[in-house]
Amino acid sequence: MKLIKTLIMVLAALFTKQVLAHPHSFVDLKNNVIVEGTMLKSFQMEWMLDEITSSELIYEVNNSSDKAKTEKDITVEMVQSALLNHYFSVLYDSKNQPITFTTQPTDTRFEIKNNRVIFYITFHLTKPYDLKQNRVWFSTYEPSYYIAMEYNKEKDISISNASCKANLIQPQVDTKLRLYASSLDKTQSPDMPDNEDYSLGAQFAQKVEMVCD
Repeated sequence: MKLIKTLIMVLAALFTKQVLAHPHSFVDLKNNVIVEGTMLKSFQMEWMLDEITSSELIYEVNNSSDKAKTEKDITVEMVQSALLNHYFSVLYDSKNQPITFTTQPTDTRFEIKNNRVIFYITFHLTKPYDLKQNRVWFSTYEPSYYIAMEYNKEKDISISNASCKANLIQPQVDTKLRLYASSLDKTQSPDMPDNEDYSLGAQFAQKVEMVCD
């Protein structure tokens, strides 16, 4: 949650004279799906913040007397935000039942590359799930859709077992919902249903479908 608040404050400061439609900030996703045999185990992800949002964090690092500590502190904050928000991700089996993740992510780090902040995190299923002829789907999103979290292309998703498939599916969003999202300015929040699966962010979220032969 701290990360979301940080992004919102940064954007509010940068765009005080502008009215913007949802989303206001963008995170480019990359995902290496870790499968051993046919057992789905983990998601090794990269979250790249857009240049505007990155600039505030880069400024903070560059003006710090201890850059290494500042980068570590930002990483800790990002990990905490990820944990508080279930890694901004959901995973469902073929019967549409949720599959949970552990609260012990690994390989977390922070990097500045080409004026963009990249956050690396690997999170794991609480119990490995057999993908053999057993399809699952995975989505990453921020429920309010203030932040759009998206894969730019199919190649941004890879899977460690060549006999398995990970397909990117684009959301089917009707015109009415698109108009509603575009009508929200930065001071407004969308109606939030009790079930996040029906939130604005979820409806605009891409899906990654995975299965092994």
